[in-house]
Amino acid sequence: MRYFVAVVDHGSTTRAAEALFVAQPSLSRQVRRLEGELGLRLFDHTAGRLRLTPAGRQFLPVARDLTARCDAAREAAAALAGGEVGKIALAAPVTTIADVIAPFIAQMRADAPMLTVEEVPPADAYAALWRGADLAISSVPPPEHLAGGEIARLPLLAYPPPGHAWEAYDGLRIEELVTQPLLLLTPEHGTRRLFDHAVQRAGVHCTAAFETSIPQIAQALAAAGHGVAVVSDDPRYELRSLPIVTDDGPLRISLYAGWETSHYAAQAIEPLVHELRAYFVKRYGTSAAPTPDTRGRERL
Repeated sequence: MRYFVAVVDHGSTTRAAEALFVAQPSLSRQVRRLEGELGLRLFDHTAGRLRLTPAGRQFLPVARDLTARCDAAREAAAALAGGEVGKIALAAPVTTIADVIAPFIAQMRADAPMLTVEEVPPADAYAALWRGADLAISSVPPPEHLAGGEIARLPLLAYPPPGHAWEAYDGLRIEELVTQPLLLLTPEHGTRRLFDHAVQRAGVHCTAAFETSIPQIAQALAAAGHGVAVVSDDPRYELRSLPIVTDDGPLRISLYAGWETSHYAAQAIEPLVHELRAYFVKRYGTSAAPTPDTRGRERL
């Protein structure tokens, strides 16, 4: 196909062969082979001159398009082989997307890889890598076969209803919190599992007044006066957030990043994760920095 276009552009098989650095007989055989495969006469060889047939003129734009696409495919393959990437598909929980990923994307450079985002439950984040995601973020540590590790530690927060006496507090102890009707996330959320574990360690008991899989709904119900929401996302509906405190200090939930170690764009993903980790610290302060002994520290 490329030889056919070159013959048209250069006016003869001889000049086309010189431009492509191939032997003229070889180029001529390839053009005749193309005509045989297509079942078309592309050139008229009469009168000692090489002219396009009507079919050749009609086919020429198709050939140019195909060779251009071939060149683009080669360039794309070379970029992939070199670890270059134009887009990175990220899978993350809805709260992480709303509170961190979307603001992070908004401040990225125009020449940085474009982030496309898929919403997934925390427990299913790494399964998204098998469905085509390049990077996953979850409250669950990545499996050992993945690269990655902890990227942030965020506080677990209580949101009392407007006008509640607790709005004047600087923090709440577990023992105080369980005396109120609680608006909790469903058990598949890492924040809920963390809270349940803290309740158990404190030797107290609590019953959820309402469970939801959507953190924003928990805050909305708190704003409507139905109880105290326990979530890790940023404040909404003009609610005031209060850290939840135990004997071991404030409750914090870890977020992790994971990706395939053999991913063709690993050299682009890892710097992106570094930037994201720094963004967590910029947004939430140094307390959001990962613990130094987390699994995957060396790789991050």
